[in-house]
Formats: sequence, C-alpha cells, structure tokens
Amino acid sequence: MLRLRRAYSKPYSLKYRLIAILILSSLTPLILIGSISYFSMYAILQNKAAGGIKSNLHQVRLSLEDMLGQLNHTSQQLAFDGRVGKSLETYLSADLYEKKRLNDEIRSQLGLIHFTNPTLGLMFYYFANDNQRLFENFNVREDSDIRRLPVLIDFGKIVYFGPHRSLNPIDGNQVLSTLRKVELPDRDDVYVYIETNFKLAESVLKDSDQFGGNLVHLIVDPKGKVVYSENTADFPIGSMRSAAMDEGESGPYRLFEERSNQTWKVVAAVPKSVYNQEINRWIGQFALFAVLTLAASCLLAVLIWRSVYRPLNALNADIRNVKHNHDDFTTRQSNITEFAVIYREFADMRRRIFELIHEVEQKEKSKALLEVEKLMTQINPHFIHNTLDTVRWLARANGQKDIDRLVSMLNKVLYYNLGKGGPARISDEIEALKQYVELQGVRYHVQFEVKIHADAKALELPVPRFILQPLVENALYHGLEEQGVIEVAVIEDGTTHVIIEVKDNGEGMTQEEIDRLLSGYTAPDRAKSGMGIGLQYVYRMLKFQFGSEASLHIYSTVGAGTTIVLRLPIGEPVPAVPAMLKSIS
Repeated sequence: MLRLRRAYSKPYSLKYRLIAILILSSLTPLILIGSISYFSMYAILQNKAAGGIKSNLHQVRLSLEDMLGQLNHTSQQLAFDGRVGKSLETYLSADLYEKKRLNDEIRSQLGLIHFTNPTLGLMFYYFANDNQRLFENFNVREDSDIRRLPVLIDFGKIVYFGPHRSLNPIDGNQVLSTLRKVELPDRDDVYVYIETNFKLAESVLKDSDQFGGNLVHLIVDPKGKVVYSENTADFPIGSMRSAAMDEGESGPYRLFEERSNQTWKVVAAVPKSVYNQEINRWIGQFALFAVLTLAASCLLAVLIWRSVYRPLNALNADIRNVKHNHDDFTTRQSNITEFAVIYREFADMRRRIFELIHEVEQKEKSKALLEVEKLMTQINPHFIHNTLDTVRWLARANGQKDIDRLVSMLNKVLYYNLGKGGPARISDEIEALKQYVELQGVRYHVQFEVKIHADAKALELPVPRFILQPLVENALYHGLEEQGVIEVAVIEDGTTHVIIEVKDNGEGMTQEEIDRLLSGYTAPDRAKSGMGIGLQYVYRMLKFQFGSEASLHIYSTVGAGTTIVLRLPIGEPVPAVPAMLKSIS
C-alpha cells in the first residue's frame, strides 16, 4: 500500500520546490549567523551598557564620598577640638561685651571657612534642648526639623544625612549634610550642622545619567533603607530594599550598585526597555535585513522559474506535437546552453523517431507484398496434388514409367513447398532438396551433382520452411554447366547458431548481379521461374523473422563459382519488433 501510495501521489511543482529551496538556503545562514550574532552582540552591548553605568556609578560614589569627607573635615574645625569650637565655649560663658566680640570673631571664622570651602553651603550651631540655632551663615527655614532628615550613616557623635532639600529657604535643591556633636564641658546638646553647596549633590547624580533622564539613582543606608530616590513611586524613601532589589533584575528595572567604605550604597536603576534599546534596535535592523533577504530570495526564485518555465513549456509543446504525430516542427533556439542542447537532442530524436516510423511502414508494406507473392504460389494445393496424382496413375496405366517417376517427384516437391505448419527441420529441407534436384535434372537434362554434408545433431534443428531450395536454385540459374557440383554444408556455430553453406562451381556473378538479387526488384522471368520465388524471398524472410540475429552473405567470382553463407539462430524463429525497426543492410 505504501508503494502504491507513493506511486500515485501528486507530483510536486518545480516552481514551489524551487522557492522553498531558495528560502531554506537563505534562512539557514540567516538563522546560524543571526543566532551567533545575537549572542555576541547581546554580550557586547550588555557589557557596554553595564560598563558605562558602573563606571558612572563609581564616579558618583567617589563624588559623594568626597563631599562627605569635606563635611567631616569642616565639622571637625567647628567642633570643640577646633579653634571655632573653643571660641564657642568662651562665647557661651562670656559677658555681653565679650559675646559681641566673640560673635564677630566666630562669624568671621565661619565666613573664612565657607570661603575656603566653596562646596559647602549652610552651616550653624544647633542646640538640641532649646531647639535654637546660632551663627547661621544663611537663613534657615522656619519649618525645618533636623530630626526628620534622612539618616545615611549614624556614627553616634556624627551623623550623615542623605540627599534632602536644603534648610536654606532660598535653595530648594538636594544637598548632603552632617550633624556633629560639639564637645563642651558644660553642655551636652550642642551640635554643628553643615550642608553641601546647593545643586552640588543633584548635579553629581544628574550628570551621570547616560540614558537621557531614564536612569534612577538611589542611596541606601547600611541597613538597606532607601534614604534618597529619584523615583519615589517605584522606590519610596524610607522603604527597605528586599532581596529582589539586589543587583540584577528587579521588576521592570535592572539594578546596579556601588558600595562605599562606610557600607552605604549608591544604586542605579534603569528600565529594561531603555537598557535593552540598543539590543532591540539591532534586532530590528537584523529582522529588516532578514525580511529583505527573504524577499530577494523569493524574487530570485520567481526570476529563475520564469527563465526555466518558458523553455520547459516550449519543450512540452514539442512533446505534444510528437505525441499527435505533427510534422510541422522546427528546431528551437535558446540563449541558455543547457536548453539549447536539449532542444537540439530532442530535434534529432524526433527526426529519428519519424524515420523509424516511416521505415516500419515500409517494412509492413514489404511484408504484405511478400505474403501476396507467397499466396500466389499456393494455388489450391489440394487441386494440384489431386491432378498430379491422376496424371501419375494414367502414366502408370499406360506404361509410361518416366512420366510416372517425374510426376511423383513433382508431387513430393510441391507438397513440401506448399505445405503449412510453421518451421521444419533441417532434415526435411534436405529431403525436399533432393527431390527438387532430381526433378530439375530430368527437366533440363543437365548432369550435375549435389553433395550434402550435415552434422548429425544439426539435422534436427528447426529452420524456416523452403529455405534451401532457393539457394540451390540460384546456382542452377547462374551458369552451372554440365558435370557441375553443388555442395551443401550444415554446421553448428556454437550453441546459439547454425551455418548453412551452398557452394557451386558455376560461372559466378558480378557484384552488380549480387546487389540486384538482394534488392527489391527482380526481373519477371527470374522471379517466377522454377518452383521457388528466389533468393530475394529468403533474404527478406530472414530479416522479417530474425532481424540482425540472422545473416546472408554471397561470395562470388566470375568463372570460379558462387558461395552463399546463411547463419541462423537456433530455436523457433519468432518475428521481433526491434528487428523490424532496424534498417536492412
């Protein structure tokens, strides 16, 4: 069933198969190159983006650490161990006049410190118990509360606050600040408060954004609490970072962090869509290239199909013309070498087919003519046999022994030659030949001798009926003189053929006479003389029945005699169509 299903399955279209092959041949390298390129480009672009973020994040951490360092250094000068701190202690215990002098001195020193540290902004002394401020270099908002500022690091005596809105009312920008305890013998609630310059911390964070405002910075204290966020909706201030917010994937963001020496962290959060935009741009470009490549492959397939379809369609039309036996045919031309060769070979094949058809038609006509000639010689065999029997009995009744003997031999010859029933044995041919030779000797009063040599095994081999007599008849008609000798030899040629040779010592023939005998024309007196229908009949009969398996050759020398060599296949002679299609040599 499987073989039958395959045998009767619908054939594939060359057009669609060609398109499929071209698309597949285009897709295969695209898939391989695209896969390799994707992973390579993904790694390169990821490293590029991550490297840029980490580099900038590192610079942010260093800048923040530097600002915190300046806050620490300045706060030390303003604390008790510094000159200003000592002046503050004296100020708190001095009288009114002395306080005025110390007030001017402390403010002068604060101005000098601020001048030498331009990165610093608001600074003052803070008294926690009284919630009072002294020596502010700038105004302070009335609603300000240091206790509510976001703590970044708390070292006990010094506290660093994360980015927050400045306490200076004329400055609404983000700043870093510190609150350091001043060591005074008599008071334990005095602190120095210092802020960075306005816009300094904000500029440090904003200048590091390489993603066009899509980069979000966070500052996280050592406990994991967010003390600063540029996106309070997704990362609220005061919230705790969970394990999912560690460096790597975090919801729609990709996180990167940089840890400081004081264990606080600065974190950069980038939306994944922004982070992967270069990858997505590359994927889009590659997809466009793939689509264009496939479109080009389809277009190429269509062009190739058109260049192949027209020659194939023309060849199909020529095949249909041959099928319907149309003679209006010309050799086509093509600019494609392969199709030009096919057209030329097809034209040669078509011409040969019509030649063979014409040759077969001629063979059939010749065969029909041969059958007519054979029928003409078979004129009512029963009538002839009965009449000859009557003549023979009348001759015997009247004592005419010679006539009786002659009619008896003629009757035997006619009975064999006009007999039906297919092929005969070689022994039957030899016996009929003896009767024919004796009859011809009486008829022409010519003394000649017929010598027959045959292999014992060859006598039983089948041969076509009426094949030896025309060969011997040819010797009688072409110059056999008195005391002539005709030699007949039958020899096996291997296991497949038998050779029959008829040789005489007559006058011989020229090559022109031999060609005339084997041609399609024979003179009327030659064609119908004697009891046979001639050597031409034997030649044509062999070609019709055996084709190239049989051969007949005539060797003759004028004045020396003639030899006819006949080579036949062993077995039943069956007409073969291939033999009828071959030309007669």
